Amino acid sequence: MSRSEFDLNLLVIFEAIFEEKNLTRAGEDVGLSQTAMSGALARLRPCTGDELFVCTRDGMVPTAAPRAMMEAGAPGAEAGRHLNPGAQRVRSRDR
Repeated sequence: MSRSEFDLNLLVIFEAIFEEKNLTRAGEDVGLSQTAMSGALARLRPCTGDELFVCTRDGMVPTAAPRAMMEAGAPGAEAGRHLNPGAQRVRSRDR
């Protein structure tokens, strides 16, 4: 996949999964079903060459690569929202 073919919405989905640690709640945040979120994650994995998240009983646990990306400020997700103003901002939940 070339850079011009990359779906920037995947960055918003990535951020939602990272924050929620749950595909269903992340999907609610961005207006997608759990099935659509799973499909988006499957499309994102080959782009990064990393599994990104591992499903455990504690939820979707990020691998080292997404943790490093988010610690760097997740500039890609923010850029994706600027380039696609229709993308919803992920809500933080009080837990």
